Amino acid sequence: MKKYLEAIANVAKSEQKITADLSVSALCHQNEELRKLIEDYHSVTSQLSEFAREISSVNQRTFQEPLKRFGGTFSNVESGFHHREQLVQEWRTLAAKVRKLEERERTASTVVKLDRDKKALDVAAKELATYHAFLLAELTQFLEKRSEYFRPSLQALVRSQLDYYGNNTRLFTHLVPATSTPEGSPSSAASDSQFEASISDKLDRIRALSIVRT
Repeated sequence: MKKYLEAIANVAKSEQKITADLSVSALCHQNEELRKLIEDYHSVTSQLSEFAREISSVNQRTFQEPLKRFGGTFSNVESGFHHREQLVQEWRTLAAKVRKLEERERTASTVVKLDRDKKALDVAAKELATYHAFLLAELTQFLEKRSEYFRPSLQALVRSQLDYYGNNTRLFTHLVPATSTPEGSPSSAASDSQFEASISDKLDRIRALSIVRT
């Protein structure tokens, strides 16, 4: 996403530089039609830069930041596994002590220690079983719910791209026909309206998709 937003910003900057360089060209001042075209094009690139800043701001809030927070959950998962491993090690240590005591001669001191360590082993085993069940349930829910966490960010991404590329298309649609068709041409108005209607129809179909429905 970072590279994608950087690419959009770089394209906008490049187009603005192109039109700025063309604006100071001597050729533009010698040709009125070319000068008007470059001025209109420069106006479009200025708006494109604003759209680039907007899509960057939106995606930072709705895509990058939520996914960074989601990434933080993996450190919690790792901590959970680490704690479980500690409980396992504690249980193994107590189990080893119990086995050694059971192998010793059953003196009064040994019996007391054995009884004490067996109780501690029982507590450790129950704690391990309880935490294992908790961790298993949490991880299962985590895996099942992760798509629900991603979905709003993906929807926001699609909506921002729809607005960005739709606005780009609208700007260039108004720019290109006006300069590519001779002024006063009978087919000019018809081609403009047909093209805009086609674009509007496609955008309406995209907005109707369930993934971008509000």
